[in-house]
Amino acid sequence: METARDRKIREAREFFSRINTRNSLFIGISGSVSYEPREDDDIDIFLIAKTNRLWTSILEILLFRRIYRFNDLCLSLCMDDAYAVPYFTNLKDGLAVRDSTKVIPISGEPYFNTLIRRSSLILKRLNEKEQKAAENRSMKNPLFSPVELLSFVFVATWINIRAIVVSKFNPKRGEGMFNTIFSLHSCYFDTEKYKVLNERYLKSEAYTE
Repeated sequence: METARDRKIREAREFFSRINTRNSLFIGISGSVSYEPREDDDIDIFLIAKTNRLWTSILEILLFRRIYRFNDLCLSLCMDDAYAVPYFTNLKDGLAVRDSTKVIPISGEPYFNTLIRRSSLILKRLNEKEQKAAENRSMKNPLFSPVELLSFVFVATWINIRAIVVSKFNPKRGEGMFNTIFSLHSCYFDTEKYKVLNERYLKSEAYTE
């Protein structure tokens, strides 16, 4: 019998197999689906795009999400390569470290494996004895284009307005509240639920040390 987790993973993979994600370096499933989800949980997507191609990538996925009526899909953590490299190199958030080892890859797994090895804390979490030097990647990044800028203005505005409305009227008080944090190179949801979970995680880690 197919579990809720297996079904959500299958549906996400089927969705991304239908669309062209040429500007993405990595697409993975994070959040509750990477653990043990409830039936009504969203499928949280972790997207890493090529540098200067984040917002056109987000726009493309959101359009296909609407076309295929895949309402369970949530772009909860998005960044481009220019943001991802320093983010993982300096990653110190305990819960983010743990969650990074649980992400379920859909595409770009070799890139993601190279990326997370920039974090000594993730390597420790993966029980690796010695920190491996990050592989040198020669990647020619596309220039920031007018289309990317327009996508940023349009999509970021739409996401922010929608987040304000959803957060305000969400019946799950406390854990339902969230803010959108975005720039030209990143976009993610800063939720009250995540803050609570991270505080609990850090306390449990301190207790076991």
